[in-house]
Amino acid sequence: MTPSRPAVPPPTRLLLAGAALLLATACTGGPPGGGGDGATPAAAPAVSSTPKITTAADRSLPIDPYLLSYEQRDQLERAHAVLLSRCMARFGIDYRAQPQIPSGNRPRSRTDRRYLESDAATAQAYGYHAEEGDRPVPPPAQPQLSGAANMVLSGTADAGGKTGPGGQDYNGSKVPNGGCIGEAKEKLGADASNSGGGDAQLARDIDASARGRSKTDDRVTGTFRAWSDCMKGRGFDYPDPIKVLDDPRWASAAPTDVERNTAVADVACKEQANVVGVWFSVEAAYESQLIEQNAPALARIRKDNEDRLRAAAQALAS
Repeated sequence: MTPSRPAVPPPTRLLLAGAALLLATACTGGPPGGGGDGATPAAAPAVSSTPKITTAADRSLPIDPYLLSYEQRDQLERAHAVLLSRCMARFGIDYRAQPQIPSGNRPRSRTDRRYLESDAATAQAYGYHAEEGDRPVPPPAQPQLSGAANMVLSGTADAGGKTGPGGQDYNGSKVPNGGCIGEAKEKLGADASNSGGGDAQLARDIDASARGRSKTDDRVTGTFRAWSDCMKGRGFDYPDPIKVLDDPRWASAAPTDVERNTAVADVACKEQANVVGVWFSVEAAYESQLIEQNAPALARIRKDNEDRLRAAAQALAS
């Protein structure tokens, strides 16, 4: 399944979003699943309509049906923990696997905060700092095991958290390929394309590629320029709404009046330039284009996700 998610102690809530944007740009045009160019848009797509919105939190992107929701990821994590514990018990090892689910507030949807700060009340109260309870808390650590028991868990005696070929004898039974980790993954339909418990690589590539292309699309950068002009009119000089997150002044322990005032102006200028509406519609258009280019593969991914979730529900029910 997915690895433990470490705690992230950033000074601001939206610096995380900025880091995600940089990552998406780095992935732009990357080959899906290690080959081909299915995640590279053919050309800038047309946009049929552009909503006038300040937030996209209540809207879905075209790729969403091919990606796992938070609730679905949690279901797979819980099922993986159950199957892992059950496998270890078969070898006579008492191992209470912990689902790797971080606590703390989550975005309401994949599009909540996707287009950076957009809520005036939040900007006024927190600037770019995290809201109360908004920073993630890492999931609980897994129980410690002896060397032999760890071999049953991973299928190898090598340290480092990697899985191995299995086949060792333990208490008269053969360790499965990949150990109990591998067995649990297999029962949940995990393979190289979905990284064990997460989303399929092609779906992730399309999400990242459309994100990266939308950031540099003339229609979006045009709203960035309008936003920048608006900010200058209010006394703030930033080239675009992403760069504003990099201001070192926001690294203070608590938001300052300058930070709050900047964030409030940021939100107002986004609304004036319709940054969120244009950015959302352009990104959605890129995603729709890529989905059409990869329709058969994505149909298989959608079915695979349904099968995995069905297997998870059965594991939890039993």
